Amino acid sequence: MTSRSVSIALLAAVTALSSSLVACKEKEKEKEEKVEEKGEVEPLPEPDPGPATPRFDLSGPQPPETSTVVFAVDGALSPLACFDKAKGALVAGGACAALVAEGSEVYMEDSYGKKSLDKTGAGTKDSLCGDAGGLPTAGLDKGEAYDWAVWPKSLGTAYSQTHPDTWSDRGARLEEVEQKAVLGAISAIRNVKGGFEPRQKASVDIDGDGKDELFISAILTHPSDPDQFLFSGLFMAPGGDLGALVLIDRAKKGKVDVIRLRGVVDLDGDGTMELWTGLTFDGGSGDRIVQIVDGKPNILGKWTCGA
Repeated sequence: MTSRSVSIALLAAVTALSSSLVACKEKEKEKEEKVEEKGEVEPLPEPDPGPATPRFDLSGPQPPETSTVVFAVDGALSPLACFDKAKGALVAGGACAALVAEGSEVYMEDSYGKKSLDKTGAGTKDSLCGDAGGLPTAGLDKGEAYDWAVWPKSLGTAYSQTHPDTWSDRGARLEEVEQKAVLGAISAIRNVKGGFEPRQKASVDIDGDGKDELFISAILTHPSDPDQFLFSGLFMAPGGDLGALVLIDRAKKGKVDVIRLRGVVDLDGDGTMELWTGLTFDGGSGDRIVQIVDGKPNILGKWTCGA
């Protein structure tokens, strides 16, 4: 083949390729114009769903047909309170751990929704803060961390945890009428003047009447020393009624403790949830359960961790 023939062939090939590219561009343009005319938007690729959230079977007996226990979790299951079916009563302390046999299945969660089913081990184990009489599990022995646990696992369906956002600076903000009501309630308890600071605002229906109770944690700081508290406590407005505020719990005089609602659970199946309250201070914290009887608080047991 002569050099003239080769040049002609190459020119033909380039021309064909160019025509093909032009045709492709025209088709893409036509497609875009049609999409614009119809107002259609190219679908984005589906995001990676990531690992599936495990689902747990929490079926089983409910109180009062069964005994129940609620635990704080701190390296071990520290019993806060329980319903003893044989006694037909709510109790607290070491007697609760005795209700749970070795190998019993417990359900655990943390504040942000991490969940687990685990089984209790043999004997007892001290919590990380030094409380004796806790129960071990395989997961906790490996260093897993949760906030609360219940036995039997079916009690997990009767537990509602208060979201941590309720005690953030934004989540704890009060309306003017709410602040006025709480200040009035504090003055009725201790007639002092100080800097008012709300520390939590949370709502949950604890008695099943369709009306949320309002829980507000607040402190009064000393006018000349904001690190000194004149008052610190947790109030409940039944059904949201600010005119009927009830003091659920308060810090001891002179202590810089803050008390919050951490969750609610119906331990005995009577239709009124018990309150899981938490106390925090510089360098530590503690938990306990408060029963509501005829609208009034009945504290079950001592604070965990020596709080």
